Amino acid sequence: MRQILIIFFILALFAHAFAINADLGEVGVGARPLSLGKAYVGMPTDASALFMNPAGLAYQSALKITTMTGKLLSDVTYISAAAAYPVAGGDLGIAYINASTTGIPLTTLTSTATQDIITQQGVTDYQSSVLYLSYAQEVIPKLMLGSNFKIFLQGFSQTSGVLNGASGNGYDMDLGALYQLRKELSLGAVVQNLLPTSLGGKFTWANGQTEGIPAVAKLGIAANILGDDGFYQYKNQVVKLALDSENAVKLSRPGLWHLGCEWGLNEYFTIRGGVDQMVKAVDGGWGVDNNLTAGIGLKYRGFSFDYAYHQYGDLTDNTTHYFSLGFVGVPEKVKQEIKKQKEEKDQKLLMPTIKIKTGIKSFTDVKEGFWAKDPIEYLATLGMIGGYPDNTFRPDQPLTRAELATLLVKAKGFEPKIPEANLFSDVPTSHWAAPYISVALDHKYISGYPNGTFMPWKEVTRAEAVVVLSKFAGLSEPVSLSENPFPDVFKRHWAARWIAVAKGYGLLEYLSGKNFEPDRDLTRAEAAEIISKTDYAKAKILELLKK
Repeated sequence: MRQILIIFFILALFAHAFAINADLGEVGVGARPLSLGKAYVGMPTDASALFMNPAGLAYQSALKITTMTGKLLSDVTYISAAAAYPVAGGDLGIAYINASTTGIPLTTLTSTATQDIITQQGVTDYQSSVLYLSYAQEVIPKLMLGSNFKIFLQGFSQTSGVLNGASGNGYDMDLGALYQLRKELSLGAVVQNLLPTSLGGKFTWANGQTEGIPAVAKLGIAANILGDDGFYQYKNQVVKLALDSENAVKLSRPGLWHLGCEWGLNEYFTIRGGVDQMVKAVDGGWGVDNNLTAGIGLKYRGFSFDYAYHQYGDLTDNTTHYFSLGFVGVPEKVKQEIKKQKEEKDQKLLMPTIKIKTGIKSFTDVKEGFWAKDPIEYLATLGMIGGYPDNTFRPDQPLTRAELATLLVKAKGFEPKIPEANLFSDVPTSHWAAPYISVALDHKYISGYPNGTFMPWKEVTRAEAVVVLSKFAGLSEPVSLSENPFPDVFKRHWAARWIAVAKGYGLLEYLSGKNFEPDRDLTRAEAAEIISKTDYAKAKILELLKK
């Protein structure tokens, strides 16, 4: 007599469905990646990045959540959940995938000279789980690294008799990288289950037997064809293409390709499709299945719903449907639209009380139609900024550090104060701007350099000026960013958080739809425009126009 376990439904599954050498990250990665044929290594922009390429968690440093459910081949229930949150220096994540099935018959087979007799001994349930702990960080501008520590658990509800020792646990690690080559193109790489057995990367069964967890290397490229960050722009549509290659490390199985396309018809609705290659067993070795995938995505105010259709093999019964709910943060574009609507409403309420003011100060070089004419003339009339003795303003002239300090003090109406001693080695008490620099230092609007100099003659860049002017406006630096504040200012730029808060507050409206150019010198006209958008200046201007 000999005993065997016959699990009837496994005959309809791929051999890897429950084997530890293909962890649950093959399936439970979220509906969006599945609908894209799992071509996601180069474009991880939501919490699904945790499964596909953990480096992507740092791409949008904000709270991200996703959940997924689906029934693989009508027998195996998959659920997964992932969340990531920014912390000082990076992003932490946690995720869980579980696959389970119930009612597996346990049988014995008794062979006689005339027949085989199968006797059912009961039933058992099966579960397999993976817990992920993740961390990601941008190590240098545009390059992000991320890692997963994974704990594997699997087993049957009955662990005696024919299933003695049929449960166990193990652990391993993933390491990923993501590089934004340019705003339209990103590259990704990940090695999953990279630990060798000598360093603990293995699965140990209850009976003491161990087996390795084969490593898999993946490379991905993603391109933004249409959109604000794309090669081209067409209305508000977004088109993305992604291609991944996958190769098992130290296994003689075929290399695989994953291809995906995403078409956002508008900011709410997206259509997806792809091809997900998977290994299958054939006579004499390994073969490859080209599984078609498709799906849709709905998004509103940062919340998302995704559906994925995934074919498995040639049988129509093998088609599976997956559903995900998630949160990806409120896009900066939506925040700006909400703020714009509020400002327009406030302006409509104020308009009936505003009258055209006569006697507004003008300058010979600020002509009618100049883009910053109104803020320059209003602030000059209020005494918040000044021109030159020849009645020019020189709006396109770069602003120096001394002029910036003077402008800030005048804008707030503070009395200049002649310092009792030299403020810096290059700012003696006789310097024309010393009284203004002294007051600006007292109010911490501006500071000097560690070497004891102030460099009053140095022209101020846009990035430097926005940091100073944001503090002047009383704004607070945000803890983290959900996306790049401008196409040419990556969110890890030293001034990105101040630039983002200034943009969100409306100080940079004049750059709407343009690049920020952080290293470009700030002009006197730009300084007037930004200051005119602060609450303090707006209140003064409204008082002026009401008179």
